[in-house]
Amino acid sequence: MYSAMEKSQYRGERDYQDHQDQTSSQTAILENLIDQYETAITQFAFTYVKDWGAAQDITQEVFIKVYGKLESFQQRSSMKTWLFSITANQCKDFLRVQESRKRKLTSFIQRVFTHQEEKTPEDMLQEKHQNASLAQDVLALPVKYREIIILYYYEELNTNEIAALLDQSPSTIRTKLDRARKQLKELNERRAEA
Repeated sequence: MYSAMEKSQYRGERDYQDHQDQTSSQTAILENLIDQYETAITQFAFTYVKDWGAAQDITQEVFIKVYGKLESFQQRSSMKTWLFSITANQCKDFLRVQESRKRKLTSFIQRVFTHQEEKTPEDMLQEKHQNASLAQDVLALPVKYREIIILYYYEELNTNEIAALLDQSPSTIRTKLDRARKQLKELNERRAEA
């Protein structure tokens, strides 16, 4: 016969082994789901976000969530429906964050470039159009300039911090910042002439 201590140790080992078996089973299920649905999930995410890299990131997040919630899946719907539902929610969250960032960036850049006291309704409407145009202009810049404008004006980093972040010299960052400002000014002048 086993002593109480041996029985307790045996139960602990059995519980550990059961946990290991369950984890292995969940991992196998997840691997199967990835093999089966990864491409479809990524393509579905792309239809929402229109960015392949973001769609791939969302797909990874979906499978991470699935792994964490696999035990709680109650089979009220098919696994495929569940996966696509999680994907749709992840995409909506992503788009909300992107829209929020875009609004903050537009607002911040607008505050930096224009300073007005009292605003009439006409001024407010014109400002709204200018903000949208400015945001489009910033997003139309080449990435090497866009990232510096965003880091400098939106994230409020100085040129030395940006240089360290991008692994470039501070003088290179100042030159790119100057060129980015000139491009934004040219885009604004072209729009004013049109």
